[in-house]
Amino acid sequence: MNTREGEGREQGVTVWYWGEEFKDVGRNCEKYVSKRWSESVKECGVWILARERKEGIIYTVTAFVSSPKGIDNLAQHLFDVTLLQGSTKVDFVVVQLTDSVSSASMQYRDPMEKVESELEELMKKIAEKFGEDPRVREAMKGKKVVFIPEICLLCELESHRASKILIEVVHHFFSNIKEFLDSLTNNLIKEGLAERVLGYKLNVSVDDLEIEDVEAWKDEVHVWLSIRINY
Repeated sequence: MNTREGEGREQGVTVWYWGEEFKDVGRNCEKYVSKRWSESVKECGVWILARERKEGIIYTVTAFVSSPKGIDNLAQHLFDVTLLQGSTKVDFVVVQLTDSVSSASMQYRDPMEKVESELEELMKKIAEKFGEDPRVREAMKGKKVVFIPEICLLCELESHRASKILIEVVHHFFSNIKEFLDSLTNNLIKEGLAERVLGYKLNVSVDDLEIEDVEAWKDEVHVWLSIRINY
C-alpha cells in the first residue's frame, strides 16, 4: 500500500489507486486506520472517486463511520458495488480521519421535484448570463441556442453499516445523472449497504459555470458549460 498524503481530499490519504489489486481496498483502509486512529478521532470518511466511462459520468461514493471496527469489510464492499456500476473505473480510494463529525453538516434531503424546479430556474439564469457572451452572439446568427451545463447532484442515503452514505454525481445531462443515480442507489440498497434514499441537493449555481465550448450547427448553437475549478 502506497499512501499519499493530501491526495483527493484535504487532510485525506489515498490508500488505493487504479493499478493495485481490487481485493486490497479493504485491507489497505484497515491498515491505515488502525495505525492512525486515536481518541481524538471522531469520524472516518472513506471516499471512492470513480468515473463511468461509457457515459462520461464522474462520481464519488462516501461512507462515514464513527468507529474503526469493520472498516475493512465496509470499504471493500462499497468498492465492489461501485466498480460494478456500468463501465466504471475507480481512480482513487481516500481515507479521511477528522477530530469532528464533519458529515453532520452534509444533509442533502430535498425531494427530486425541488431539484428539478431549481434546475429549471438555473437554466433561465444561464440563458440570461451567457446569452450575451460575445462568443455565443457571434455564433447565433438567428439560430436556436441550446445551453448544456455541467451539473452536480448530491444524494444522501440512510445506512445501518455507516453513519451515512453520500453520493456526488457530475455530468452534462440531468437525465443521465438521474438514471445512473437510481441504478447506483438501488444497488447499494440491494447489497445491504444502504437502507433508503433520504434526498438530494442540486450543487451548482450560475456563478460556478464557465463556457467550455461553442458549437455552431445548421439550425442550433450548442453552448457547453463546465463547472469552474478553483485551485
